[in-house]
Amino acid sequence: MAISRSLLFVLLVAVCAAYDNGQYDGPDEVELRLLEPAVVPDPVDGVSRWWYTPSQKAHIYRHKYPKNIEAQPRQGEDLRLPGDILPRLYTIRLLPFIEVGNWTTDGYVEIVVDCVISTVNISMNSLDLTIDLASVTVADVQTGNPIDVVNFIDEQSTRELITIQVSQPLTVGRQYRITMKFISILNALLAGFYRSSYVENGETKYLAVTQFEATDARRSFPCFDEPTMKANFTVTVGRPETWTSTSNMPLITTEPIVGMPGYVWDNYQTSVIMSSYLVAFMVSEFIGIPAEPGLSNVEFRIWARADARNLTDYSRDIGPRILEFFESFYNIDYPLPKQDMAAIPDFAAGAMENWGLITYREQYLLVDPNTATARAIQLAAVVSAHELAHQWFGNLVTMDWWNALWLNEGFASYMEYLGTDAVEPDFKMNDQFILENLQYVFGIDALETSRPINIEVNTPAEINSMFDAISYEKGSCVIRMCADFIGFETFQRGLTRYLNDNAYGNAGQDNLWAALQTQADSENVLLPATVKEIMDTWTFKMGFPLITVTRNYQTGGAIVTQNRFLLRKSNDTTDPIVYQWWVPLTYTSDYTQATKRDWLSVNEVSKTLTSLGAAANQWVIFNVDQQNYYRVAYDATNYELIRDQLIADHQRVSDNNRAQLLDDAFTLALIESIAYSEALDLTLYLKNERDYVPWHAVLSELNYIDIMLYNLVEFPNWKNYMTSIVEPYYTAIGFQETQADPHLIKYSRIDAMNWACRLGVADCVQNALSTYATLMSQPDNLAQIVSPNEKSTILRTAIENGGQAEYDFAFNQYKTKGDTSFLVAMCASKQASVLSGLLEMLLDPTSGILRSDVNLVFNNVANNPIGNEIALDFLINRWDDIQNALGSSFFGTWYRYVCTRQNTQAGLDKLIQLRDAHPVILGNSNSVKQGLETVESNIKWVSLNQGEIGTWLAGHQPAKNFEAIRQ
Repeated sequence: MAISRSLLFVLLVAVCAAYDNGQYDGPDEVELRLLEPAVVPDPVDGVSRWWYTPSQKAHIYRHKYPKNIEAQPRQGEDLRLPGDILPRLYTIRLLPFIEVGNWTTDGYVEIVVDCVISTVNISMNSLDLTIDLASVTVADVQTGNPIDVVNFIDEQSTRELITIQVSQPLTVGRQYRITMKFISILNALLAGFYRSSYVENGETKYLAVTQFEATDARRSFPCFDEPTMKANFTVTVGRPETWTSTSNMPLITTEPIVGMPGYVWDNYQTSVIMSSYLVAFMVSEFIGIPAEPGLSNVEFRIWARADARNLTDYSRDIGPRILEFFESFYNIDYPLPKQDMAAIPDFAAGAMENWGLITYREQYLLVDPNTATARAIQLAAVVSAHELAHQWFGNLVTMDWWNALWLNEGFASYMEYLGTDAVEPDFKMNDQFILENLQYVFGIDALETSRPINIEVNTPAEINSMFDAISYEKGSCVIRMCADFIGFETFQRGLTRYLNDNAYGNAGQDNLWAALQTQADSENVLLPATVKEIMDTWTFKMGFPLITVTRNYQTGGAIVTQNRFLLRKSNDTTDPIVYQWWVPLTYTSDYTQATKRDWLSVNEVSKTLTSLGAAANQWVIFNVDQQNYYRVAYDATNYELIRDQLIADHQRVSDNNRAQLLDDAFTLALIESIAYSEALDLTLYLKNERDYVPWHAVLSELNYIDIMLYNLVEFPNWKNYMTSIVEPYYTAIGFQETQADPHLIKYSRIDAMNWACRLGVADCVQNALSTYATLMSQPDNLAQIVSPNEKSTILRTAIENGGQAEYDFAFNQYKTKGDTSFLVAMCASKQASVLSGLLEMLLDPTSGILRSDVNLVFNNVANNPIGNEIALDFLINRWDDIQNALGSSFFGTWYRYVCTRQNTQAGLDKLIQLRDAHPVILGNSNSVKQGLETVESNIKWVSLNQGEIGTWLAGHQPAKNFEAIRQ
């Protein structure tokens, strides 16, 4: 490939590894905390982008595509419906048999359609359905006259289509009624109308629920399964009379099923006009718990397991209030009479915005206030806000095709911050945006192998690939930028105009730009080009610019240039695109004054600003509050002025810009655009920093340096310096969490404790050991003794600094309670014999470590600076034993795990020898290639930067002897 894949991995490690010292706490924690990038399996076809990095949140919102295993790959338009027949009204009747050994659904569908182009072929989508051919009928709605069906073409296994051929051409302008019976499968693929299960009071219980986005409604009933083919839906669902059902619309009547004692039909109100992927229904033994009256004018319920009723309080409180906020923000009433939210035990997505029946993975809707972390509580609010935002953006107005998915997901990813902030202002979501969305997606969009926001897609696989960081995070970032340069209130009114203009229909991005343009014109907002011209440069081109500001201190002006920012540029690129954008420039030297604004044109590489409004001894900062989607580099003098200002009074610079300065500087240093000394200079003020956002932005960058220097002579000076800036942060935040702590103080404490205990700050270590000792004496009172926010740090620190008793207690807690956080903590031991023993236990099925957790153990031992070499030697020396005990599926993944910390030629040589010794398993593995290139990049980084960083550290050792406060 053209781009250095190892550099991507290095940067992702740098972004993610600060959390828990890079430890991996299992799938849920990876999703919540991004401890490290997931290992990407080798592509089956040998062509796919193996390095693909998902959205930080798309794992929550994405909608997976388990494809028919018999389907042959197809490309292009032949998978699209012809558009000559359009649906108007579906009548759907489904009777699911939720029984072990059956798992089928008897179905009937009646579709009233309009003929818009004369044809004898009626094509619609269908997948894995058994159609009763004798039941297929077509009739003229007005006359009732049947039209003979002469042929039925079943292409479900190849094109996901069925075609009904009739004896005479259908007439343009007339309506026809199509009916058929079918049987569908309540599959275990978490797609279509599928089955799920849970255990309640020792009994396994089942339910049936839908997941249709993007192309899986066709698994449940034959339909015109494209977003523009909107229709009304009348749903009837059968169920056991002791069970419950719910759907998009309110229940009208319930009646017995003739000939089936104990079963009833639930008849639902006809829906508003909507796309097929938004249809939803569920049959279960769940209970519906209503929200408190007065929170919303809309009937609001949470559906969940009966024994989870006490976990619904938080969602029942915030959900209605978020809905009320969006009604006010959009100035458009919620279009439906009710809103249900259901917690599903087995769910492919994290949540799905079905109109009137939002479905969630349980962890994102059910919140236990006694055990939930601050991050989990925030995530529950954010996911609810995201899905409720979709009720307007996505449901009321739907993208016209999946290439414009970002209109749905980008907007919801932006609006989730506003919605959460409205009900939880203490979360300061607008400050967190730059950490969670903007700075994260920078690392992905800076690759030559990124993609534009808006690209052509046709096949289900291509559609699925759109659920990524570009649609979600980048989409939200360019929307936020647009709101800033138009003006937030103008932007808000423009959104209302867009929604009203396109209500119950479909729209593309040009419709949005037109609505915003009209609103901007009506309010006399002056722009250098049309909204469309500006925004098209951001949606049809991948990447983003680096804005370089070179000041002229004699004239008070500056030359501002734009160049595409790349982490690594190939020498043989054939990309013909000119990567220049309409760039909104914002800058300030005094945050008490109005922000200064200018533009770089799409046709300008550089521009001279005649006056920045700053004296020669004043700093200037561009991209105020990091509202815009670009990085910024400065001349050395301006960096010095910024450094001096931060040291003198950092609060004269906004917290978002402090975070931006640190993140930009270390990224620029990583790719050799500025010296590491300039980036490190900006950390000098951190001993006085107390805000979460700047600290969190830089800790991941500092963690990569920590990993690289660990075995080098510079590490003691590095540790002393880090202690000198972290210890005041920890002291100010404190060890003990209280109920009165603001939300971001809890977040700050997680970071501060993690680093303070890791650096050996005595107060942190002693408090962790004391808390752990209390837990050892009262093992059943974990929730009362250990805050869930501090749990991983306390457990890890106790193992690192404790003895055999602490270790044995952790192992017993893991074995008896299944709590993997204790197992992860065990991997933090500083004793080589303990770490070797843990790895040996992976080979013993009677050791007490579950087979499902062996990857967890190896990863965390490999991430332990003491355990990394032990893990590599284990992989080399115990290869046959590993293969005999565990098979060969772990080798590629484990190989990559041990590469993360390796940065010497000797280590690289060992890894190459290991690969060459096992060519069948490792020789063609992309994980192995990625790992080796990671090590090569690490070696290069050390060669380039060790001396400069060492010299800087030697000149910035703290005056205080921090050895006195460390163990």
